[in-house]
Amino acid sequence: MFKLKTLLFSLFMLMISFASMTVKAQLDDPTRPPGYRLVLPGGLKAAARIYFSLSSVRISPTRRSAIINDRSVEAGDTVNGAKVIAIYPSSVKLKKKGKVFTVRLISSISKKIVRR
Repeated sequence: MFKLKTLLFSLFMLMISFASMTVKAQLDDPTRPPGYRLVLPGGLKAAARIYFSLSSVRISPTRRSAIINDRSVEAGDTVNGAKVIAIYPSSVKLKKKGKVFTVRLISSISKKIVRR
């Protein structure tokens, strides 16, 4: 009887540990922008080729940078095979395989900071 209780307790603890790992994988970062999908159809490699997510833009008098696909970039840098052409307050212009396209911030999170 003692061995059965020990076995059941061990199985119960194992199930709890697996459940917590699953929850952590789904709730990795609660600050991600709305509409972000952890894994897109086709897997992560397919997502890296076709999906560009602009999270933020930082513009100062001396520097312009943006966060695209969780990576900090500046004009001239490359992200997932696309070259950063220009960085604007709410969008970034990219060029990939001869095609120029624009990635925009979600309008509800675009903010302008004014220094006084």
